[in-house]
Amino acid sequence: MKTLYRYISGELLKLVFISFLLFLFVILVDRASTIAETVLGQGVSFFDFLSVLLKGLPAFFGIVIPISFVISVIVLFIQMGNNNELVALKSCGISVKQISVPIFFIGLLFSLFSFYSLMFLAPESNVAMKKELEKLLKKKITMSISPKNFSSNFPGVTFYVEKVFPEKGLIENFMVSLQKKSELLTIFGKKGTLRTVGDTVFLDIYNGSAQLINWKKPEEFKLLKFKDYTVELYRFSKKEKFSAEKYKTLFQLIRDNSVEGRTELLKRVCLSLSPLIVGILAFSVAVSLPRGSMGTGIAFGLLLIVLYYILYTVSKKVAVKLGNPALSLLPDIIFGALSAVGYYGAIKEKLSINTGTRW
Repeated sequence: MKTLYRYISGELLKLVFISFLLFLFVILVDRASTIAETVLGQGVSFFDFLSVLLKGLPAFFGIVIPISFVISVIVLFIQMGNNNELVALKSCGISVKQISVPIFFIGLLFSLFSFYSLMFLAPESNVAMKKELEKLLKKKITMSISPKNFSSNFPGVTFYVEKVFPEKGLIENFMVSLQKKSELLTIFGKKGTLRTVGDTVFLDIYNGSAQLINWKKPEEFKLLKFKDYTVELYRFSKKEKFSAEKYKTLFQLIRDNSVEGRTELLKRVCLSLSPLIVGILAFSVAVSLPRGSMGTGIAFGLLLIVLYYILYTVSKKVAVKLGNPALSLLPDIIFGALSAVGYYGAIKEKLSINTGTRW
């Protein structure tokens, strides 16, 4: 039995590794295109861009691990069925229950790794990525401005710019609106220079005009014209608190007694258990499919993943809306029940799935 378990474990781990890299590459390409729109072409070097990209990757480990494991389980056991390995094992008196032992063990290991990724690696990755983007933003402040579009990357500040010259930090034919408490300052300028001094962003304006209105005293509307004017746009916080749930680690979430905090904690616990729970269901289906069902099996595996994540997303929103964090565990409860029924049918050889292919 040890030889069999080593064989199944080895083949499964190889498939998981390959599929993990494949799905991570897909996410990397999508993430790269999103970040590239923000940083490339703004005077940011390729190595800085690559640094941002790599620091954000660990945030996806907790999602990629379950997908990789489920698909790998289906592929492995359908392939073993196609090669008559399952038939040979059964003829030797080895039951489906005994064959499933490595799935439970490896599924548990991946669930533990997923738990660690979601509770520690993902929030640390999100923090590191935000810090890196803020660092780049301080270097190339025009990175936050898109030509001929309204941009509002700083709180209370809105830009509209016709032309941007990232290398020099210059903008031409622009409008900038600054909302401070009850005052709204709208500035129009032909040319301007964005610069950062320490943690403060300044805008130097040449040949412009400004409109200042106090909503409490609208009758005191002011119109100004100037040749040179400098305005403070934004001041970066020296100590970012990272108060959003996605930046919090396990211990920070435990101390968070809010509904959002509890929901986030249970949501991550739920997702971390998915490799084991959905993996068992995938195994039960794979050993019950007829020969030649590789395409059907993979499609079914992807369908399981899609259904799980739809339920996962909906349950989180419902949990927050109803103020009941326990509802975040709904995906694992439903899929756990399906896995139990499917596994029982598989080990009793009562689960038979007819896809129209021949044995």
